[in-house]
Amino acid sequence: MLNAASVKFLTYSIVGGGCALLNLALLWLLTSLLGLHYLVSTMIAFFALTPVGFWLQKLVTFRTPRAAAGFEWPRYFVTMALSFAANLSLMYLLVSLLGIWYLAASVVVTLLFLAGNFLVNSRWSFARR
Repeated sequence: MLNAASVKFLTYSIVGGGCALLNLALLWLLTSLLGLHYLVSTMIAFFALTPVGFWLQKLVTFRTPRAAAGFEWPRYFVTMALSFAANLSLMYLLVSLLGIWYLAASVVVTLLFLAGNFLVNSRWSFARR
């Protein structure tokens, strides 16, 4: 039987997995169909999907009051922006230097940051006051 923390992490992972699929679809659309550089596509996807991830994690995973969004959003954005900076660096390393396909690299990077992002979001971004 799973404890409450394990259920929360599993929920976070499922919600994040949905966001990751949206991210992959947007990366593919922007890079393969529209011809944008994969790092530009990664930046656009970040700004397009970060608000989606915030609301899904807030409402589904952490279930915090709507009134708390005013202080949660800046915290979440800072958390994700720091993760994003590392994401861009790793994407460059994996794709441009190691030759890994950009969509596969995105999956690897997402999985690498999953636990860390969960910990910061659960203990800071969405922490109950």
